[in-house]
Amino acid sequence: MEYLKGVSQAMKQAQADNTSESYSYVATALVKSKNGIQQAIEQATAGAVAAIVGKLENNQPLTEAEKQTVKLWVVGDAEGYIKMENNFQDWLEEYRRLLDIIAAWEGKTGSVQELVEVHGLLEDAIKVADAVSHYLEDRERVTRFENAMSSLNAEDNKFIAGMLKSMLASPAR
Repeated sequence: MEYLKGVSQAMKQAQADNTSESYSYVATALVKSKNGIQQAIEQATAGAVAAIVGKLENNQPLTEAEKQTVKLWVVGDAEGYIKMENNFQDWLEEYRRLLDIIAAWEGKTGSVQELVEVHGLLEDAIKVADAVSHYLEDRERVTRFENAMSSLNAEDNKFIAGMLKSMLASPAR
């Protein structure tokens, strides 16, 4: 896939270098690839979305395929992420482990060295909580979208049409 050309090699190089600079470079390359893929999806489906906008503006019902196209545009990023993410249960386990450790530290006064250790512990807990939060936020976005799409009225259709028109008009998101 052209959007991934060179990415695996850059990832291997970062792994070999094992420096923050190399991993930061890879993160930038991954974002560029992700954005290119998003643009390709939008370009490939823009015609279908334009037709869907017309149907929504006229309060016409959408087919299942058309609903899936709207879903792709509105929450496709979140749906793709939650489908591919495979560490969520590990994060929950780590969160529970960190919770227990933090609870054990709560009653202590702590030396300077212990404060340094707790600082590191909190840094870890922040990253785990953020990962859990991001996953759940995307999962909740998809669920809210699916619930909303199951009972659309004329006002909802106009709102979605406006949102899709805005997305069609804007250059790469």
